[in-house]
Amino acid sequence: MAQSFHSKQLQTNQQAKGFLIKASIVLCSSFAVGLTGCSTLPKHGVEPVQYAKDIDTSETSLAKIITPLRQQNPKLTGFHVLNDPLEALAARLRLIDKAEKNLDLQYYIWDNDKVGALALHAIIRAADRGVKVRLLIDDNNAKKMEGILLALSQHKNIEVKLFNPYRFRKYRAMDMVLDLKRINRRMHNKSFIADNEVALIGGRNMTNQYYNVSDSYQFSDVDVMLVGAAVDDIVNSFDDYWNHEYAYSVQSIVSPEQHRLRYEGLKEQLEAHYQQATVQNFLNLTAKSHAFDQWLNHNIQFDWVKAEVVKDSPDKIKSKAKKEEHLNFQLINHLEKPESNVDLISAYFIPEKQGAKILSTLAKEGVEVRVLTNSFKANDVAVVHAFYGKYRKELLKNGVQLYEFLPTPDKRDLNKNTDELATKAKVNMKGLSRSSLHTKLMALDEQVFIGSFNFDPRSAYLNTEIGVILDSPSLAKTIHHTMDENLNKYAYKLKLDTNNHIYWQQETPNGPVIYRQEPEMKWWQKAGMKFLSWLPLEGFM
Repeated sequence: MAQSFHSKQLQTNQQAKGFLIKASIVLCSSFAVGLTGCSTLPKHGVEPVQYAKDIDTSETSLAKIITPLRQQNPKLTGFHVLNDPLEALAARLRLIDKAEKNLDLQYYIWDNDKVGALALHAIIRAADRGVKVRLLIDDNNAKKMEGILLALSQHKNIEVKLFNPYRFRKYRAMDMVLDLKRINRRMHNKSFIADNEVALIGGRNMTNQYYNVSDSYQFSDVDVMLVGAAVDDIVNSFDDYWNHEYAYSVQSIVSPEQHRLRYEGLKEQLEAHYQQATVQNFLNLTAKSHAFDQWLNHNIQFDWVKAEVVKDSPDKIKSKAKKEEHLNFQLINHLEKPESNVDLISAYFIPEKQGAKILSTLAKEGVEVRVLTNSFKANDVAVVHAFYGKYRKELLKNGVQLYEFLPTPDKRDLNKNTDELATKAKVNMKGLSRSSLHTKLMALDEQVFIGSFNFDPRSAYLNTEIGVILDSPSLAKTIHHTMDENLNKYAYKLKLDTNNHIYWQQETPNGPVIYRQEPEMKWWQKAGMKFLSWLPLEGFM
């Protein structure tokens, strides 16, 4: 089943990609006068191959805690799910502070905002005490950070690489014209590894929006903290990307002449940011997230289960990854066929014909299939909604339950730390008036997937991703129960009327509210979504 699913998806996608690829070739031919070519990466010398396991971490504090646990649970993985955004940030900051030998950090987005700057400040402190830091960032969102990353790399213990970089540093649109096939593929992985012993993976980037700090937008997301067997696979995956030909040291592609900031200046800026009263108040709040410290003190235990890390090969960026090196292929092979429940949460959900068929078949066979994705207003990439919308009626007809995340959270049900965050850390509460689902999670009977992978063509065929499958009946049961308790609070439920027209039902304290038209979508937006859905662009979403 996995092979036929994969091949059909690829065939459909090839047709979708043809339109933009041909357009790129035409534009390339038109604009290439005086330029070197359409698919030329920046030149860089041969960089030394590095492997995390070459660093002996056996005597670190983390290893001394984890090694006995691994011996008690051979071939198993311990996990702790990080739902709360403050706990997720606290775990990152504490891991940086706890690291003694090495830190390997891989992200799609890292901003110089409150969260990003706090982490950079902690990284410099770690490097000052001798920790070797490798920071690997996708170049798609790195333009505004490249001066900071260049300055950071001047520390003797910090190395920074940009993955799949743009050739034209200032005029990036030129790359979109001349090298679309490569530039359109991005490293979407998120992994955080301390001393080769503890790893975090999931959907959160290193920006304010993922930790309830932004004054404009909030992403609802989830990570999982791992120890044991799965960490070895995540470490190896990081090495594969770090040593890949598309990973460039920031010094090789960013000119210091274009950026005045140097390491000492960066350190002063980060220290000044760290000393701000609002930042200190925020840090005090993160310090109240005790889960990580309780684990360090042996007051709580990880759940130990069989786990499988699923990950894309970095060669996927070159369109040269083998079928078995694709995460979606691994995901299908390692997940057992569900018999009772499927709960799928995906920020961007475009099942394509074959995916819709699989979900519909399961629902017809009596499996409860529930999908939670973003509503139009909640979606931060609105164009995705045009292609997701094409599948809604078919899924509903076949018994799949669809829910769409509300763009405005219920103020009575905000995270318990929100009021304190707003008053003490002076975070503007208007930022919590717009919320978006960013989680990528699936629970099938007694298995759970958590990672960076969205259930859409972009994650399946263009971007690289990473995730983990946990054989955990207790976690799966918790997710199923949480969906039971909270779907009606935070999402519209989609239904079909007697005329097979979709309507949206929202539960409120005063009873259900019915929307016959798509909530918070104006007529011209509806027309735009319809027009976009006709274009052969689904394979790029």
